[in-house]
Amino acid sequence: MPIPIDESAFGYLLARAGLTLTDAEKAELKSVCDGIATMAERVRKPRGRMAEPALTYGFADEDLQ
Repeated sequence: MPIPIDESAFGYLLARAGLTLTDAEKAELKSVCDGIATMAERVRKPRGRMAEPALTYGFADEDLQ
């Protein structure tokens, strides 16, 4: 589980991105930061090819008629 973002790091990231947000917008964005970090951890793990969606489909001739 990722470590929750602290105020100084959060402020730095907002400034670095050039965002000027209201206090309400900052609170809403900060409330989802932990979920985004958790998702990023899951996505960055190596997975086998069976984890990927099918990109091609095999149709028999009778399916195309």
